[in-house]
Amino acid sequence: MSRQTLPPAIPSNDLESYEQRQNRLQQAQMRRLIQSVLSHGLIILTGLFFVIPFLWMLLTAFKPDQDVSHTPPRFLPYDYKRVAVNGEMLPLYNVQTETGVKQLALIKITEGVGEFVDPAQPGTVLKYKIQQGKTRIAAPIEEISFRWQNFSDAMQRGSRPSVGASFWVYLKNSLIIAFFSIVGTLFSNTPVAYAFARIKFPGRDLLFILVLATMMLPFQVTMIPLYIMFNDILGWGDSFLPLIIPTFFANAYDVFLLRQFFRTIPEEMCDAARVDGASEWDIFTRVILPLSTPVLATITVFTFLWAWNDFTGPLLFLNSAKNFTMALGLQDFQGQHTMVWNQMMAAATVFTIPIVIAFFFAQKTFIQGIKLTGLKE
Repeated sequence: MSRQTLPPAIPSNDLESYEQRQNRLQQAQMRRLIQSVLSHGLIILTGLFFVIPFLWMLLTAFKPDQDVSHTPPRFLPYDYKRVAVNGEMLPLYNVQTETGVKQLALIKITEGVGEFVDPAQPGTVLKYKIQQGKTRIAAPIEEISFRWQNFSDAMQRGSRPSVGASFWVYLKNSLIIAFFSIVGTLFSNTPVAYAFARIKFPGRDLLFILVLATMMLPFQVTMIPLYIMFNDILGWGDSFLPLIIPTFFANAYDVFLLRQFFRTIPEEMCDAARVDGASEWDIFTRVILPLSTPVLATITVFTFLWAWNDFTGPLLFLNSAKNFTMALGLQDFQGQHTMVWNQMMAAATVFTIPIVIAFFFAQKTFIQGIKLTGLKE
């Protein structure tokens, strides 16, 4: 018979320390799990503050008129279930009759009395009071339904054929202003930021402080002087020029972001280019700019958002409906006494789509640019 070799016995002190280590490891893992759950839960709750309003706008855009004002509000869009009767689509109701509850199609309601027909026997018209005291005799049958017609109705509502304006004209005007604003911002801010970041000249730091000080000057202070200059002196009233031309002059915010990023690029790369005989312009265009894609994408997204969402500027300088932007065109859905909420939300959804697309494609470089512009030197 072969003898089995028993494992050496673990001393009691070592066994106790081993159990303690295992307990500490399990406690550490539990703490990390709890911290992870709490942190992710906090992020999700914070994200809901931004996601829920967007989803509410999107789902309201698909709601029929009667569901928009439903009490209490419902998240999903509901519409009447309809049935074809004599070639006409009529809403179905659950009606309490003498023989029980029947599904009848509603023809019309006159002074609280509804005229119904049985879809199986459309020749006979039945009349029932909708409400008898606190008892509701007839209730509509509803189902989840997305009303795509709201989008086409919204496009038509914003049209003014007599003055050559429509929803698509507003969209075109917004794209034109946003495009040239991006071009002007990139064209003007990048060389100014490079000069503050790399070129040493007398008074550079003082001048940079003065540029940053302009960020504290609100638009409401300069609004009237700008209006007088562009409208009365230059004669650019009711045109895109007052909205586009100022972007070809550097602004403090974008100059600051670009300068911070340019200073993170190693100076040795610029010195090596100077040794090879490159001018400052060559260094700027062939060394700095190719390495600055993240921050340039960030500036592009910021400028697009600002130009696309701008309401005060177009309201101040544009008078003709054919020159209106999307931000001004949305005001067509707000009447003096009524508000067409579903169509307005449909138009707002179309208004938001370019912003979502722009951020989706530039998300990686956008976040990277924000992160790098905040690095310490």
